[in-house]
Amino acid sequence: MGTQNSRLQEAEAKTNSSLSQSDLSSTLEDFTPQKPLPNGTVHRTQGHELELCQKLQKQQLEDQVRTDGSMSMNSGNISSSGNVSNGNMSSTPVSSASDADIERHGTRKKTRTKVHHLSMFDMIPNGLVIKIFSYLSTTELCKCTQVCRLWYHLSWEPTLWRTIKLNSYSINVDKALRILTKRLCRETPNVCLTVQKIVLSGCEQLTDRGLFVIAKRCPELQKLELSGCAYISNEALFEVISRCPHLDYLDISGCHQITCIDLSLEASLNVCPLHGKRIQIRHLDMTDCYGLEDAGLKIIASNCTDLVNLYLRRCVRVTDLGVQFVASYCTMLRELSVSDCYRITDYALRDIARSNPRLRYLSVAKCDLVTDIGVRYIAKYCYKIRYLNVRGCEQVTDVAMEHLARNCQRLRSLDIGKCTAITDAGLIIVAANCMGLRRLSIKSCLGITDKGILALAKCCPDLQQLNIQDCNLTLEAYHAVKRQCKRCIIEHTNPAFY
Repeated sequence: MGTQNSRLQEAEAKTNSSLSQSDLSSTLEDFTPQKPLPNGTVHRTQGHELELCQKLQKQQLEDQVRTDGSMSMNSGNISSSGNVSNGNMSSTPVSSASDADIERHGTRKKTRTKVHHLSMFDMIPNGLVIKIFSYLSTTELCKCTQVCRLWYHLSWEPTLWRTIKLNSYSINVDKALRILTKRLCRETPNVCLTVQKIVLSGCEQLTDRGLFVIAKRCPELQKLELSGCAYISNEALFEVISRCPHLDYLDISGCHQITCIDLSLEASLNVCPLHGKRIQIRHLDMTDCYGLEDAGLKIIASNCTDLVNLYLRRCVRVTDLGVQFVASYCTMLRELSVSDCYRITDYALRDIARSNPRLRYLSVAKCDLVTDIGVRYIAKYCYKIRYLNVRGCEQVTDVAMEHLARNCQRLRSLDIGKCTAITDAGLIIVAANCMGLRRLSIKSCLGITDKGILALAKCCPDLQQLNIQDCNLTLEAYHAVKRQCKRCIIEHTNPAFY
């Protein structure tokens, strides 16, 4: 009896431990459901009937083991009591009983089935399970498809696949995208109408093949993030843009081979139904796209006239001419960053200010050629600006601060770090006029002393973040800010302030 029970437990343990973890690609290729029901759903009653049948089989198996044990004991008593006189006759039933036992054992081994234990999770309604699954990542959802048939069908609920997010460095992204989109196309052949957002940031193995799959099967795509995918080219990106007319958010920062954004050749030759339609991208991040030049930027600006946010950080080949194209075509800009574009001068700021008076965010950090004249244009025309970053522009002085203070009183964030020509006079006039200031950086501004900081603490009580690293300030100024700006976080490098 105990031996049989231990055998049953060992069989159950082997069945439960047989499921092994695999990567995303093998998960989707190897796992196939048995006769899936329409619309990818499974009735709960089927699962309960299966559990009941398996419980009954297990109980019958245990009863049979008990019966076999009692029979073997009775046969042993009969032979030992001497009721059978002939030794040869007494040995015959013993051997036949052992043969029958062997026969029964063989039958039992064949009829063993996987036994499932009913858990509390099995009693949750399908709708609630789907709600729980909605908090899982793409990789976790793929692992859920390996648990059981019910989870397989619930994991492929279309509402769970509005977003595909993969950020592994080692995964074969092209293969994963092909398998995922093929499975999601089962309800709507050839296209995934539910996928609206794809995040592949950091997937270094992504190539043009993966982008061609997205272009072919995800026509409703609205947001695409490809940050750090250095192996994609213009051709594949053009295909995505041409076949995804609703795409309005594109992050291709760090994609060094991208030099332009345009429609594909097929769309340009009027072969594609999207020919003649305008590219509706509103958010474009091309940070670290080293190959971008003025000619490419002109094509981007002429095609993406609805641009609202444009980030060109460290696009070192862009000059004033490229920014002039942006100012001419993209008149709806709210945010623009040309940080570390060392060829940008005051002329670029003049064109941007005149064409985009509703500009809210501007960063010209480390643009060494920007002076007070460029900042004056911004202050004059973009009076609603909220964020200005002129860090490292050493030619910006107190004159620029005066223009900002007089015209841009809605300023909320200002970075004048490493602007060594700015002194207490500039900071005092900014603090007196921009009383709603929330963030300020004066890192390495050696011309600012306690006098400017005390005025700042008095006029800007809502200050939330202050960077005073490498500044010649005393403990008195530090305590003044702490005392009058209750929620302010101060970044500093002075050991005496700790």
